[in-house]
Amino acid sequence: MLKTVGERWMHFKSNLKRKWALAVDQDGVDDIVCEKYGISKEKWAQFCQTRRDPSWEVCTLPFKLFFKKH
Repeated sequence: MLKTVGERWMHFKSNLKRKWALAVDQDGVDDIVCEKYGISKEKWAQFCQTRRDPSWEVCTLPFKLFFKKH
């Protein structure tokens, strides 16, 4: 059960990044996300900033390789 919860959390964060964090330059995206998920604008800005940083890809590379094998 814990594995399922972990996988769903990972997918949720991935969807936040793909659907919203990378589209943050579009008008109204910040307001939609903050309202839909109950996230403060400060926390959302911090999330977007970390996910857009090139160093984030280096941190996530081992996980991506692991999940490609499984």
